[in-house]
Amino acid sequence: MSTEKDFAELTFLPDRVTVKAPAGETVLDAANRGGLHINASCGGEGVCGRCMVELRGGTVDAQPGLYLSEEDFAKNLRLACRAKCSGPAEIFIPLESRGDASFFKKAVQADEKVTVETLAPTVKQACLILQPPDQADNTADLDRVAAALSDQGLTDLYVDLATARTMPEVLRASGFKAKVTVSLDPPINDRAAKPFGRIVSVAPADDDESYYALALDIGTTSVWARLINLATGEALPSVADLNGQISFGEDVISRIVYAGRPEGLKRLQLQVTNTVNKLLDRLDEQVPGYRQRTYIAYAAGNTTMSHLMAGVDPKNIRLAPYVPPIAAWPTLRASQIGINMEPFALLKFFPSVSSYVGGDIVSGVLASGFYEREELTLFIDVGTNGEIVIGNRDWLTCAACSAGPAFEGGGVKFGMRAAPGAIDNFLYDRNLNKHYLGVMDNVPPSGICGSGLINVVAELFRAGVVNKQGRFETDRSPLVREGEDGWEYLLSPAAESAGGKDVVLTEIDIENLIRAKGAMFSGYQTLVEAVGLEMGDLQRVIIAGGFGKSLNLENAITIGLLPSLPLERFLYIGNGSLSGCTLAALSGPMWLAANDIKRMMTNFELSETPGYMDKYMATQFLPHTDASLFPPMGD
Repeated sequence: MSTEKDFAELTFLPDRVTVKAPAGETVLDAANRGGLHINASCGGEGVCGRCMVELRGGTVDAQPGLYLSEEDFAKNLRLACRAKCSGPAEIFIPLESRGDASFFKKAVQADEKVTVETLAPTVKQACLILQPPDQADNTADLDRVAAALSDQGLTDLYVDLATARTMPEVLRASGFKAKVTVSLDPPINDRAAKPFGRIVSVAPADDDESYYALALDIGTTSVWARLINLATGEALPSVADLNGQISFGEDVISRIVYAGRPEGLKRLQLQVTNTVNKLLDRLDEQVPGYRQRTYIAYAAGNTTMSHLMAGVDPKNIRLAPYVPPIAAWPTLRASQIGINMEPFALLKFFPSVSSYVGGDIVSGVLASGFYEREELTLFIDVGTNGEIVIGNRDWLTCAACSAGPAFEGGGVKFGMRAAPGAIDNFLYDRNLNKHYLGVMDNVPPSGICGSGLINVVAELFRAGVVNKQGRFETDRSPLVREGEDGWEYLLSPAAESAGGKDVVLTEIDIENLIRAKGAMFSGYQTLVEAVGLEMGDLQRVIIAGGFGKSLNLENAITIGLLPSLPLERFLYIGNGSLSGCTLAALSGPMWLAANDIKRMMTNFELSETPGYMDKYMATQFLPHTDASLFPPMGD
């Protein structure tokens, strides 16, 4: 049995958060329990070096090694995933090692407008004025409610035991004037069948006609939530935060591996549900007490995120033949998986297509609406696990491209997420051989985010500082120099940078970007050619996700990430996953359409598709080995 002596107090700076940690627990795990995010791309395996912290006082058990030199060790630097608690300690988390959530700390006021032609939510409310029972009429309470609902066209309704237990007291306390909430699950496979209906709640009647649904986008990096008034169809501003799982790895494979550890799955589920619960608390600022009137939540995430949130082991997602435990989810109770909603609140996960094309893509396609149109469309969600869909109203094909973390700052020496201090824009003056940086929030630069990486490499490529092979032309700029990792380009000197270090772009960084953009482009090309078409046949390219918002289209085409098409063919739709959940909440037919989209999609496993690897190898240049695919801009 552990005693108080077996625990040590760790104080994390500059937050001044104190955590009691058992002997032998890693600093990374202790910080995570304290609600602090430390970057750990590798999931704590000690092979990325991004969780560097500084020991300001006390002791931890640690040794020099990979990513921690003797010199760094002497400076009291430690890898949080390898340093183990052994006594009281003060640990400083530097900016470059922090999971900066400041971008998400306020509601996003510029949400995309989400509306439906006809407001038809699956959750409906009925105000009932019932005749109280007497000696002449001793009809059971539930039969009395059911008869009144039948008069409003709501028949054959199921009621669970929890609702049945509270109903008699509610009816009598309200003088048999009740507001009854009903959920109608439309038949997904048989449109002619009758909807499955259930009485979700029986509450006293009041004059407030508002009732709500939740839309949840469960992303690998961030989680978004939006409250929807089902009485008016109004979608309120969304709120967001970093997914608490990021300290266990930045990609789904790292998270699946971590889930296989003792208590790993439980920890990951707790992290994401805690993130959701924090967002629900923030929604109270918009509508105080809304949870008592929120009856359903629609959630979309990639296949792994859905399973982790539900607490279902995702291990078979990464093992051949790559079979997810669940593709079409049953309706759950939100509280059943740890979400702080009323016991009656339901939860519906969007269906997945395959192990790596998840409900977030189905939701995004729903939001885009291209599945109803004739024009040939390429739908892209750029990220660590980049997903693509090609098709129109007649057919849809899809695939997942293992792009890696470069687009989110991973695998880049000074890579970081889009947050204050991230270099996100770059202009190179060829005449003066100097550049101008754009930095988020106009503060000293700390690193470079994914969109900034694309902009820097595209500008340097056009200026001839970077060649087609992704190597520096060492005589083209005085800012190209030889560094500890080979040739590098100085973006910001130490005196002008937030971390007191030179911020540089290395050839290794460029290699990682080329691999990432190559995975995406070869995926588009493979799907297009698989259906007998060419890239030039694409009439529309839809870009979804937070990354696309800051994407410079010309620069993305310049490096070979996007197909070389007229710019007017490109459309950005924002957070398509959240928008699709919102549509499903507003309209039962939209929820049915989402399930139709899932069935329409033909999934391609790119690694097993003939010719894919040849196409991928051809992309490992800037922009491509086939010059005909990328004529000069404007041609």
